[in-house]
Parts: sequence; C-alpha cells; structure tokens
Amino acid sequence: MDKIPKALIDLARNRYLTINELKEPYRLIEEYYEIIRELLTASMYNSGFKNNNQLIEFAKENIKTLTPAEISLIEELRIKRDNLVYYGEIVNSEFLKTRKSAIDWIIEKLLRC
Repeated sequence: MDKIPKALIDLARNRYLTINELKEPYRLIEEYYEIIRELLTASMYNSGFKNNNQLIEFAKENIKTLTPAEISLIEELRIKRDNLVYYGEIVNSEFLKTRKSAIDWIIEKLLRC
C-alpha cells in the first residue's frame, strides 16, 4: 500500500477511535464526515485516482459494498458538514441520533475496503 492511502486510513482510524469523546452534534458531524472523506480518498488513491473532487461519484461507481442508501447518507452528511462549516448552520442532535448506527456501519465497511 502506498504511503498516502495508509496515512489517511491510519488518521481516519485514530479519529474513529476517539469520536466518542466528542459531545457536540456539530463536532460529531464534522468528525464523521472527515473520517469518511479520508477513507474514500485512500480508496481513490489505491485505485489510481488522484482527484478527490468527486468523492461521492467515485464511491458510487467503485465501492460496490456501499448501498445507494449509504451513498445518499454520505452525501447528506457532506451537505450538513458544509452548511455547518461554511454557513454556521445549527445542527440538532436528532440528525445524528437517527443516523449514527448507519454512519458507523459505513465507516466499518470502508475500513475493511
């Protein structure tokens, strides 16, 4: 495995191991998205792609273990994270309560890729 994908996977794994220390919904959303982004980017590098501007499209077309519903959830998480970071949109804990197990499952799948 190339150094970059391995470093990204290690970083994502370390983030995931410490995510339960975070309490604020906005920080959890940011961290969950960063974990998924790092794992998708590592997968792209391992597949020979270098441009990560199309992460969701890459996942849809190349990571067959992800279902359409999981791809949609990744996109939803990206939008929430972007609205939070760029526009200061408030995120309530209900968003995560209803999606946490699915997000964890996506991360577990990506860690096995």
